[in-house]
Amino acid sequence: MTTYLVTGACGFIGSNFVHFVLEREPGAVVVALDNLSFAANEPNLDAVRERIRFVVGDICDFEGMTAVYRRFRPDFVVNFAAESHNDRAVADPSAFARTNALGAQCLLEVSRREPVRRHLHVSTIEVYGELAAGVPYFTEASPLNAKTPYSAAKAAGDQLVRAYMQTYREMDIAMTHCANNYGRFQFPEKLIPLMITNVLRGRKVPVYGDGLQQRDWLHVDDHCRAIRAILDAPRFPVDDAAATQPERLPIWDISARNELTNLEIVRRVLELLGRSPAEWIEHVPDRPNHDRRYLIEPAKLETVLGWRPEVDFATGLEATVRWYVDHRDWWEAILARTGELAFDWARGPAGR
Repeated sequence: MTTYLVTGACGFIGSNFVHFVLEREPGAVVVALDNLSFAANEPNLDAVRERIRFVVGDICDFEGMTAVYRRFRPDFVVNFAAESHNDRAVADPSAFARTNALGAQCLLEVSRREPVRRHLHVSTIEVYGELAAGVPYFTEASPLNAKTPYSAAKAAGDQLVRAYMQTYREMDIAMTHCANNYGRFQFPEKLIPLMITNVLRGRKVPVYGDGLQQRDWLHVDDHCRAIRAILDAPRFPVDDAAATQPERLPIWDISARNELTNLEIVRRVLELLGRSPAEWIEHVPDRPNHDRRYLIEPAKLETVLGWRPEVDFATGLEATVRWYVDHRDWWEAILARTGELAFDWARGPAGR
């Protein structure tokens, strides 16, 4: 029987991965851990609550995490735990540095002292920064060049993961960078669910600046399939050449090559909701230091592990919009708890 420790299990991608594992491996033991911070949503796990071991815990708490490891003896650790919203990171960067950097190191150290079969750290495309003109995409060989408080905190965590990979070679560590995810359970402060929930409440859709920022979109189910492929893969050894060639590290970039502008995403969602973009879009002041474009290339994952995205973007987006329409109680409960989630950068650096 395989035991998975999934951190950040009440978040968007973490909760989807918990469901994914239990659907495909019914006999697995899943330890779902979350510190229940702002963007955590415990009801994401309601449908599987009787099949998981739910733990309230903080990955920055070394003693607490050590106790979790000793109690459950996980085979695989998958670390989704992160503060992950660029807007909130601009307003309050300290919480992001704590979880995304210090938390990543703390969890790695527990895995070093309480050995596991594989430790997988889930990172983001944004650690690479902004694509320069004429550069088609980032790869695992690209330097880290984060420029926002959120992505810088994630990049700091990445550097610690890379250091552990190269220093403690007896450990089996993997890391991923994913494109922007979409799908069910996404917290309604993010672009797609924010648009949908605004429209369903009769509000216009705020578009930052000209809306021509370009993003790369990956369905959360395809992301979960990629993580599964990485967990199942043979060990990816670390050699001395990785010191100057990071692509030789067990790092995997995950993308479905769906690159669209934010404005195009907004228009597609409005069309699926039967609304006129001309009447429902409202351009608002842009977020400070907003990345203009980033895209990653998944060729390594495709070539080495044979992974391919399975969800057609148009189909996935339509299903996502339908899920939010059909699950109004889910997101209304979040809004009742959090209050207004949109940021107004016309009000100054705090966006509030």
